[in-house]
This record gives sequence, structure tokens and C-alpha cells, in this order.
Amino acid sequence: MIVGPGATRYPIAVSPLRTSGADASLGDQFARRVARDLELSGFFRVVPRETYIESPQSSGTEADTILFENWSVLGAHGLVKGQITMTGNDLLIEARLFDVARRTQVSGRRYRGEVADIGRIADRFADDVILQVSGERGPFDSRVGFLSTRGGRFKDLYVSSANGSDVRRVTQSQTLNLAPRWGPSADSLVLTSYRDGRPDLFSVSYPGGKMKLLAALAGLNLAGGWSPDGGSLLATVERGGNSDIALLDRDGKLLQQLTDHWAIDVSPTWSPEGRKIAFCSSRAGSPQIYVMNRDGSGVQRVTRQGNYNTSPNWSPKGDRIAYVSRGAGGFQIFVVGADGSGLHQVTTSGNNEDPVWSPDGRYLIFSARERGRNRLMLTDLSGVHRAQLTEGNGDDTSPTWSSWLD
Repeated sequence: MIVGPGATRYPIAVSPLRTSGADASLGDQFARRVARDLELSGFFRVVPRETYIESPQSSGTEADTILFENWSVLGAHGLVKGQITMTGNDLLIEARLFDVARRTQVSGRRYRGEVADIGRIADRFADDVILQVSGERGPFDSRVGFLSTRGGRFKDLYVSSANGSDVRRVTQSQTLNLAPRWGPSADSLVLTSYRDGRPDLFSVSYPGGKMKLLAALAGLNLAGGWSPDGGSLLATVERGGNSDIALLDRDGKLLQQLTDHWAIDVSPTWSPEGRKIAFCSSRAGSPQIYVMNRDGSGVQRVTRQGNYNTSPNWSPKGDRIAYVSRGAGGFQIFVVGADGSGLHQVTTSGNNEDPVWSPDGRYLIFSARERGRNRLMLTDLSGVHRAQLTEGNGDDTSPTWSSWLD
């Protein structure tokens, strides 16, 4: 078993699936998607496709019919094989993971769906392969929301798969949008939009993109995310020129103002069990990360190093908080224990902002300035394994990572 991403990578071959009644390109599409996820995970080194000896359409797909020597000679320790059977538009996908040295099947699953589902099925299988090798489920059967100007001069909401594929535009509001956050499930988001000329909070359905007004309190309304049970919403609200943290109900009505301080309090984020809240405050004279109880009591400072720390995001495992710190080299991403211990710098160069955690708590997606554009990047916590997820025209910023889809 591999301990974590960034360790010695497990060499694996991902063969195109054999197809029956289906275009061979579907088997190739499935394999490329699985290979992409496994490479991004940092656990695997995928053996290059051009070195494969076998034809996927004529070779075996079960342990007693596979010529494992054709894969061991390539240095593969693991092997993905399987088949797709198509009836009409319905697919039956059988995907299996094999141990090459032992010549045995490690795991295998059957999936049913339509042609449009093949990408998500590949992501689900990749998560299972990661589970078999690392002991924890992978993060790729999930979605990433973000803001982008790729459709024009305004930042609209887009959603992609966790590996950066299947990008879909969700809003076309022709106005300024800010701070998207997924709900407890991946069928809606909340964001701040100037659609009606004010910075109000809206719920946005996914994939439909229907916007529903949630809150239009006086001044700025910035979303901080739904509570884990979906019953209340954190928000930054502005009154009298000062920003504080507030708790709203499902209908956007004010339940409780959690902070009441002359300092600027912004960017609240829930702990995974919903009992504590991390936020950024300038009450010590410069922006720092703090933690308080759900009712606003027990405020404690978390960050002690750096004079500009902001954008906290609480790990779904509950033990760590990611945040951004500004130094001489620009904006960098750090991770710290929820009690302030174990400070660790993740990025070391460029400008990197808005870190968000994967649902398994092992990865971060953030916005980085690359060649004059903001792109979404994925990294493990070591910062060594870093990959670009988005490309094209426009700036991609403000990512938000959903929970697993099932």
C-alpha cells in the first residue's frame, strides 16, 4: 500500500477497454479518463500508451486469459482492463484492476449508464483504484465550481469535473459574481451576484443554472457556505461600512450575528461537523485566521506567522485549515492545524489564492497566475505534485470543490 501522494509512484498500465456493439473510441475514452485521474492523484505513474504490446480488441480481460508477461516487461505493477457492451444507447462497463506480478484480480466493478455517463463512470472507477492502492477513496467523482471570464468580460459561474474536464457554463448573468460555494450536495451552489444592482446572495441550481434570491440584506452579502446539515448559511454582511460574520436560515433571513467587532471579519468556513467556524479578521491589526464556536463564542487566533493571512478553508477531515499568506514572494498557500500547530507551506512561487479541499482531504485546488492568466491548479499537500486543470482564454478564479456525487 502506498502511504500518500508524492511517494514512489505505483506503475500502472491502463488498457483501452474491449468493446462489443460499441465504437472502440469509447473504450479508449474511458481509459484516457482513468489514466488522467490516476496521474493527477500522485499515487501512480501510468505506463505510456504507445508502449503497449497488446490489441485491446483481441486480448483477454480476465485473469486466466491475460498474458501478464506482456505487461510485466513494460514495468507495470498494476493493470486496468475490461470491456464495454452496448445495447442501443445503454452501456454495461466491466472494469477490473489486476496485480501483474501475482497474476490476480485485485478488484472489479460493473457500471450501467448511457454514453454521456462514461466520463463519470471512469472517475468512479479511478476513485476505486485509488482506494485499493492507498486505503482511501479517491476524490474524482465530484465537481469543481469556479468563476471565469472565458465567456466575456464578466465573471460567470462554470462547473467542471474534478480533473478539469467537462467544463460547463452555468450562469450568463452579464454582471459581477463573487464567492461561489457548493451546498451539502452537488446539485446547487450559492454565490454573490450584482444581478439586481446590489451584492445579494443567490442559490444557483446545477446543472440548470436557475438563480433564486436568498438574501438581500443591506450592504454587502458574501456567501460563506451552507452548514453540513444544510440548515443554515454562513455569510459576511456589511453594516455601517464594517464587515461581520452572520448566520442565515435557509430562506436567507438573519438568525444571528456571530461577530460584532470594529475590525473587518470575513471569509467564514465551517468545520466538517458544523460545530466551529474559521474566519479572517483584522482585529489584531492585520488579517489573521481565527476559529470560534458556532454561536460566535470562544474566539481563538490560529495563525501567528505572517502579517497578512486570509481565505481560510477547513479540511473535510477536520484537522487542518488551508489559507493564503502574503509575503515578499507574493501570495502563497499554507496549511495549519485547527489549533494553530503544524504550520506547513504548500506553494513557494508565483501568486496562488483561494485554496479549497478535495472531499477526501488529501488535495487542494487553487487559483494561480500562469503566463498572464489565472488557472485552476491541483496539488497534494507536499506541494511537489502540482498539475494545471484549466486552460483557454479568460481568468479562472474562486474555486469551490463539491462533496462526492454519491
